[in-house]
This record gives sequence, structure tokens and C-alpha cells, in this order.
Amino acid sequence: MNIPDLRREAESGSVVAQTILGTCYLDGIGITVDCTEALRLLSAASNRGASRATVNLARMHAEGLGIPKDLPEAIRLYEKAASAGEFLAQVGLGRIYSHGVGVASNPDAALRWYSMAAAQHDIVGDCEELREANAYVASAKR
Repeated sequence: MNIPDLRREAESGSVVAQTILGTCYLDGIGITVDCTEALRLLSAASNRGASRATVNLARMHAEGLGIPKDLPEAIRLYEKAASAGEFLAQVGLGRIYSHGVGVASNPDAALRWYSMAAAQHDIVGDCEELREANAYVASAKR
């Protein structure tokens, strides 16, 4: 990953570069973790409609990564991204509603979001999150 090129593109306004570089800063991919910079870049990209940036911004709010935890804001952002088809946002909402994280447990909402995520099996391929969604959906049908 060429961080200097990504930085130049992000500063030139590339939403894709802002999303990728923001995620790199958030997760320490090829660069030192910097939640302040991640927040700045992901917010800029999310404000311009980048649903992948919105997912990562929601995760920052949900987990309190560099900012105070704000579950209502995390849910709002996850719902925005999930409605745009973002798999990880759908799984995130499934987790929140199945475990009652910051909200009352809501098995119907959890099933709805996990079902949407599970339906993307051809797109995302086998991963831990897909197995989680499939397991929840299977257990709900019993």
C-alpha cells in the first residue's frame, strides 16, 4: 500500500482514497494508528456518500475508538450504511440488536439485519461475520 500516494489523493478530495487511508489509520494498516486522522478522513468521505467510510465511522462511535462511545450515533451510521448494502454494517446492527448493546434486545431487528447480511454470501465469501449471520438466522428458524 502506497501511503504517500493515498495521502496525496485523499487531500485532493478523492473519496476512495479518504476511505482507504482513513481505514489504514483506524486499523494501523501500513501506518501507525491515528484515530484523529481516521475520524477526519472517514468523516469527510462519509459526508460525501461513501458507505464503507460510514461503516468504519460507525465502528469508531460504537467502540469509542479515539472518540467517546456514542451508540445512538453508531446505530444511525450503521443503519445508513446497511441500507446502502454494506455487509459489515448489517452484521454490526445484527450484533447490536441480538445482544441489546446500548438498546433493548430486539430479536426481530437482529434477524432482519443478519438475514440481509447472510443474503450477501455470494459477494462476501466465507468469513467469520458471514458464519455469524448464518448461525443467527438458522437458530431463529428453529
